[in-house]
Amino acid sequence: MDNFVASLKKQTIRLDGFDDLTSLLTIPIYFWYEKPVPADVLELAFYKTLEEFPILAGRIKTGYDSRNYVDIDKDHLNLPEYTDYLCNVHFQTLKDADFDVNLLPVDYSSSFKTPQPPGIFGNCMKLAEFHVIRLKDDSGMGVFANITHFVFDGTAYCDFMNRWAYISKSLLAAQKQKQQDIHDVSVPARVFQFDRSILETDKPTGTDALEPEVCHMFSASTVVSRWVAWVSPELRGRIYRYMLSSMNPGNYSVRLSSSAIEHLLQLIRPLAEPGISHLSANDAIAALATILFAQALHKAGRLEGVPVILSNIVADMRPRVKRLANINYAGNAALQKMVVSPLDLLLKDHNPQVLAAVACNVRRAVDSVDETYCNQLGHLIYNNPCSHATVNLQVPSMKNLVASTNHSRFKYYDVDFGSGIPAIVRPVLHIIENGIITLPAHPSQGGYVIMFFMAPEVAGAMVESEYWKYLY
Repeated sequence: MDNFVASLKKQTIRLDGFDDLTSLLTIPIYFWYEKPVPADVLELAFYKTLEEFPILAGRIKTGYDSRNYVDIDKDHLNLPEYTDYLCNVHFQTLKDADFDVNLLPVDYSSSFKTPQPPGIFGNCMKLAEFHVIRLKDDSGMGVFANITHFVFDGTAYCDFMNRWAYISKSLLAAQKQKQQDIHDVSVPARVFQFDRSILETDKPTGTDALEPEVCHMFSASTVVSRWVAWVSPELRGRIYRYMLSSMNPGNYSVRLSSSAIEHLLQLIRPLAEPGISHLSANDAIAALATILFAQALHKAGRLEGVPVILSNIVADMRPRVKRLANINYAGNAALQKMVVSPLDLLLKDHNPQVLAAVACNVRRAVDSVDETYCNQLGHLIYNNPCSHATVNLQVPSMKNLVASTNHSRFKYYDVDFGSGIPAIVRPVLHIIENGIITLPAHPSQGGYVIMFFMAPEVAGAMVESEYWKYLY
């Protein structure tokens, strides 16, 4: 750790509106391994990785203009929580229980309800926590990595985890060969870009590419939202914690093979509307999730007076914005695109035509997110620094909103610390109801894992839907 502290330079990183919008969330994931890695190797690799990601040792502060920034100062460090402990649970026992974290002495994910980490950390908001869990009889290990979405999106999260793993493997290889002390091993550094101004543009952008609903959402404000945006991040976290306290969704998962998704695509692609040249696996999965969600809510009697279902589809700006090309941008470049689907369409009889129509709706929405759209939305958010509070305060009341995120492209199963790839990667997202995450299945299996974070009665109806028959 001493080398990490010595490497720090005092700096201030101003966050942008895309960071602020995700401040409600964290990225908490368990990685489980069948073989452990020595504690000294993992810890040294961790602090070497922090040298490339110094933002995680900073403090988030809010200025009088309601803009947030990260202050990094070696004299006032805010180090991530890092622990390494022995657990009296065997890997096989955990595996037999489908890696149920309730078997662990401490389920770290249960305490992370908002961007403000648990109260044990005091008044300063930690930006990350990492816990290495060593299983009984050296039968395996788990790594729980939880980083606030305030500073990282999923791509940056994966960059951090894979750098930690790469450095760990390099140190472990040197240790096994006994060529030199691991503290003397030099690993070539990678440079990551934390400067949010790259996403900003000084030129007037207009709003013609944006939907009227989006313009209104990010232009409107209230006395309450302006106050919430102005207070400290810690107080804002407590407000969000109270606001979300009534939510307690369960976690449910379904594995879909690559052949099942291909079968679904072969079914709906011939039914695509004119102008739609391609439907992807993500389009099909997002469409299926939207329909299942709508029908399950309808069955539970939760859609009275609601004419549409809103789906938040995440689109990565990195391949869309030229300024992000050829740099390792470590911030929030994941734009949330709203897809509006008429309820009467979603509640029609189970048939491929409905699936195709909704998938086309998703594809049009995703295709509309180009560089102009990204620039205009970024400019709009930047000019209204309290817009993130306006939007986040509405989340609990939007019962017809489902957030659909595709993580299948993320290299979770590349996170090999030197003892092999994970046996399973298991996100924990129990902060907000009505979330759906598409994950890569284990490479030995292929396909996808769809995780639902829903109220039990809603998730139950989704899993029992007749629409699943179109995948087999």
